[in-house]
Amino acid sequence: MYVTMDVIEKWRSGDVEAFEVLFQQYYRLVFKTAYLMVGSKEEAEDVLQEAFVAMWRSRKTFDPDKGKLATWLCRITVNQCNSRRRVKSVASSSLEEASSDGFDLPDTEAQEPDEIYMQRWECEQMVKAISTLDSKHRATVVLRYFGELSYEEIAQVLGIPLGTVKSRLSQSLRTLNQVIDKDVCGESVESRRAGVRRC
Repeated sequence: MYVTMDVIEKWRSGDVEAFEVLFQQYYRLVFKTAYLMVGSKEEAEDVLQEAFVAMWRSRKTFDPDKGKLATWLCRITVNQCNSRRRVKSVASSSLEEASSDGFDLPDTEAQEPDEIYMQRWECEQMVKAISTLDSKHRATVVLRYFGELSYEEIAQVLGIPLGTVKSRLSQSLRTLNQVIDKDVCGESVESRRAGVRRC
């Protein structure tokens, strides 16, 4: 669903129905960002509520000439996550549980069981690996690869130079690759199912 400027202007003017339209459009983005930042479904639900309350209260400060609404909302979400100062292990919550509240899992239609298993396993590994990053690197990765923001938009959200965004992403990807490689350790699909490691 495309959000028109008319809806945005009505929300800025205090129209509740317009706000509900924006909530339906963006709640998955907010929940997914929060889930990967704070590490649990319950915490993410709290952040989701706090972020949209802040969005409503701060509606008159949003300037469409300075950036996208999604970017502005991501900044609110990240700030809410950082203010909690309680980042838990992402591994404590399952993606299956989170998917019911908006965390996007791979599309499994018309796929073989092995393909479904591999996609879900790879997604689990990535989420667990992200939990090893500190908050500033985690935010950069989440916004880029899960929020699909541009480098410029990430710089705007986090209030950092463009070069810092690129540097953090490069460092984060190296760390994630090391964590995933160490965890996978050459396992095959069959060995994972059987609980056997080859290294």
